[in-house]
Amino acid sequence: MVSTIQEDAPCDKLHERLSTITTRKVTMKIAVEGCAHGALEEIYGTLQYLEQQEGIQVELLLCCGDFQAVRNADDLECMAVPKKFRFMESFHKYYSGEKKAPYLTIFIGGNHEASNYLAELPYGGWVAPNIYYLGYAGVVNVGGIRIGGVSGIYKSHDYRKGHYEAPPYNENNKRSAYHIRSLEVFRMKQLKRPIDIMMSHDWPRGVYHCGNTKELLAKKSFFRNEIETNTLGSPPAEELLRALKPAYWFSGHLHCKFVAAIEHEKEGQETPKVTKFLALDKCLPRRDFLQVIDVPRNEFEPLELQYDAEWLAVLQGTNHLFSTSRVPMNMPSQFTDDRWDYSVSSEEMEGVKKAFNGDLKVPENFVQTAPTFNPARLQNTRQPNLTINPQTTLLCTKLGVTDPCKKLLKIAEGNPDEISLDEDDNEEDTGNPEEISTSDVDDADADDDDDDSAAEEAILPVNPNLTEPMPSQEEASISDEEAELIKEMHRIRSSPATSQDDSSDILTSPFHTGSETESAAPDLSDSDSLHQGKTDSDSGKRSSENETDGSGSKKKFKRRNQAMYEDTEESC
Repeated sequence: MVSTIQEDAPCDKLHERLSTITTRKVTMKIAVEGCAHGALEEIYGTLQYLEQQEGIQVELLLCCGDFQAVRNADDLECMAVPKKFRFMESFHKYYSGEKKAPYLTIFIGGNHEASNYLAELPYGGWVAPNIYYLGYAGVVNVGGIRIGGVSGIYKSHDYRKGHYEAPPYNENNKRSAYHIRSLEVFRMKQLKRPIDIMMSHDWPRGVYHCGNTKELLAKKSFFRNEIETNTLGSPPAEELLRALKPAYWFSGHLHCKFVAAIEHEKEGQETPKVTKFLALDKCLPRRDFLQVIDVPRNEFEPLELQYDAEWLAVLQGTNHLFSTSRVPMNMPSQFTDDRWDYSVSSEEMEGVKKAFNGDLKVPENFVQTAPTFNPARLQNTRQPNLTINPQTTLLCTKLGVTDPCKKLLKIAEGNPDEISLDEDDNEEDTGNPEEISTSDVDDADADDDDDDSAAEEAILPVNPNLTEPMPSQEEASISDEEAELIKEMHRIRSSPATSQDDSSDILTSPFHTGSETESAAPDLSDSDSLHQGKTDSDSGKRSSENETDGSGSKKKFKRRNQAMYEDTEESC
């Protein structure tokens, strides 16, 4: 608190008193979740339990993909998982209004989503009250903290294509719909103002060299070849990590906790920036799926969700680059005659603010665009058509940019002027010196985009409220331990942490790995406090890492690079 100063105080006394006035350091407690997989009740319940046990107040929840905003049984048809594992979780309760999210929740998309619903909000929006999706990519502000994210996972054969997918999907498009595109990476690279937090579903390539690699391989030995060849993770995310240099970067996807500190190249006389990387598991008992950190914030900024003026100005400036074509295209670069720098000026940012009448607060304009879940209607489901969401219409109108949904609907109506209908998904790359390496880290061909293939067989906990029978262990190809975890998860659905044995421990060091790191990293121990949430803190080693097919030999997979999915429970 700033003290008052008497007007008649002597000058020297005034200076003395001013020197004692200090600015109070204010932080925000932000919870980070790895892969949500629709288990919102468990996640929110665990946070509430943690608040009670530790006497803290969480103000924001960030989810790093596989959120699964499934509203009804039709949405399940648009989720890229085997049919026998399409189960309703608890999101529909928040969509229908039966429950309301107790924390402002911001999430990005992963590779197991109700893609038809997220397609309604390409530039972000509310999927339920107090639950916000960042879109293909996006940046928002909460309490002065800039939070950015990119949705989906990387596949080289789709990276330079446009966003041509729209429901109802075929099996290929159902997967390519969540593949990250070069346009979103290009747009993110135009940002010049500091980013505090970035999120991606898959890890930036190479971060494993900046943490305890030995400990990671002890948990996930099948990562070894990809780590040694530096092919584990996303090249576009790596590119953004190096370009944006955020204070924090959070990821999910690989279903294990991993921490790292990435020191960036020194710029001039400034101290090199360091990005603290944290990856978390999926929401299951005895897993590191949730963590709370303290992030410095501006105490004069309201704790409300706001648009980011720089990001919206970038959307305006690059609107002409948006494409719905299947034909690969290169983004502008310094090696072409076209404009390639789309970073925005202060005047352009002021223009955005003027378009919003000086108020960048995200309007609370959620509206239901599909029926709510009806337990009686589980048969004869079908994929819905693309829906126009009023939130997208309003945002695009204010910015004067193309509404991707309306453009795709025109194509569906047969307007030949809107898009090239070239179906050749295997067009040879022409190359671009500005583009990242497009070698396919998953060695998948464009016609067989089975992202998780053999591993997809055990991706979701079973919801006992459905009448559809639970698949047997043999059907699901899961280990005995995984089956017990699933059973345990549903025994504690109503109370994610019900005993002292399930309480969360407090770590004294942020991003603490619990052992000596193999590679040197900057000391992070005094930068922020951290709380770790688990449904059971006594986690055992996973037996399924050496799972066999019953004959004593390890399972074989369709693709060389599928070793990362050797443990079938790690499928999503």
